[in-house]
Amino acid sequence: MRIFVTGGSGLVGRCLQKKLHEKKVFFSFYKHSINQKNFIQMDITKKEEVFRVMEKFSPDVIIHTAALTNVDKCEVEKETAYSINVTGTKNIAEYAKNYNCKLIYISTDYVFDGEKGFYIEEDIPNPINFYGFTKLEGEKIVSEICNDFIIARTSVVYGVEKNNFLTWILNNLKNNNEIKVVKNQFVSPTLNLDLCEQILSLLEKDCEGYFHTAGGERMSRYEFALSVADFFKLDKKLIVPVNMEDIDWVASRPADSSLNISKISKIKKPYTLIESLEIIERDII
Repeated sequence: MRIFVTGGSGLVGRCLQKKLHEKKVFFSFYKHSINQKNFIQMDITKKEEVFRVMEKFSPDVIIHTAALTNVDKCEVEKETAYSINVTGTKNIAEYAKNYNCKLIYISTDYVFDGEKGFYIEEDIPNPINFYGFTKLEGEKIVSEICNDFIIARTSVVYGVEKNNFLTWILNNLKNNNEIKVVKNQFVSPTLNLDLCEQILSLLEKDCEGYFHTAGGERMSRYEFALSVADFFKLDKKLIVPVNMEDIDWVASRPADSSLNISKISKIKKPYTLIESLEIIERDII
């Protein structure tokens, strides 16, 4: 099986690189160059370039992780966000259809409005920011164009390979910096390794359709930060709880976009937060 991963330099892509090192796998990057023979530069917004690069490697499976995920940047730079998250996804999906590839599309909990929480796969999406809108458009494109696809929604992905919510917490607390963390936004924090293992389990079992591939627990961002501080024996007093309304965000955020993981748990049980932090600790050491 030949696998092609878009967004190879990202948090999920780097983890997939470790998990798939013994397989025939190729990665694309756009800006962040990686000097390895199985990495190639590719602009997913250019259809001709996508087809030219993909035809060179002839993958059986495409894992599409490349995206503009900065929520506020998507709100401000809508044309760029649409080009990457929608047009880019359409280009990938059209190649997958034309060459009979399985497409795994990484989506987000932000396709939901946050009014309900603990969302199941069948719940009706209703994004409240432009990032969520573009990812939902990507979902629609994949489901309409592709014959064989998985749409994997995830939430607050963290790890040690790249800057993210976890590393922001750790770096600030280790430097005795006070941080403000929202206490009334609920999510399903997901270790990047956990996400990758869930995706690969779905691939191994030749699953199709929608799956919520996220961490094993629903919690507020504040609760997550406290748990991180506890585990790594850092000063919890530096973590100041605030409300979402107190944060000067450009884009709106859903209040509770936590994901129900019952479906994926039948295939691969997600890690608990403690299990995830134990893995992080080993990686740091």
